[in-house]
Amino acid sequence: MRCTFLSRIFLILISPLLLNIALAQNSSISGTWSGSVSLNNGNQLPFVAILEQEGELVSGILQGIGGAPDVTIMDGRIENDTVRFAGVRVIQGEDVRFDYIGTHVGDYINFTIIRVGATGPNSVLNTMTSRQP
Repeated sequence: MRCTFLSRIFLILISPLLLNIALAQNSSISGTWSGSVSLNNGNQLPFVAILEQEGELVSGILQGIGGAPDVTIMDGRIENDTVRFAGVRVIQGEDVRFDYIGTHVGDYINFTIIRVGATGPNSVLNTMTSRQP
């Protein structure tokens, strides 16, 4: 009888921990995410992010656009449902840094893309990405 009582107490104490671990694994952003970015001139650019999450750290690549090389994700972190990282794309021979801030909800991440140091109509862009199977 004592063993059964202790077993129940153990299960009651350990269950919330196991649930948190399971939820954390299910909410991982690891995988391939794709969408498109609409420019102010009406053009759309493909957006594909291949992300890997380990705890609060995020790494991966952004696929190149129009034959450009892939971009390595830098300074990637996730906290709650907000993912942040940076990447440097080569545009017209120049290195251009972009900051990516996304809100993760289920199988979607809504990114705001900020062209660092730029002003004008295409300095802040948005994309909604979905997880690819």
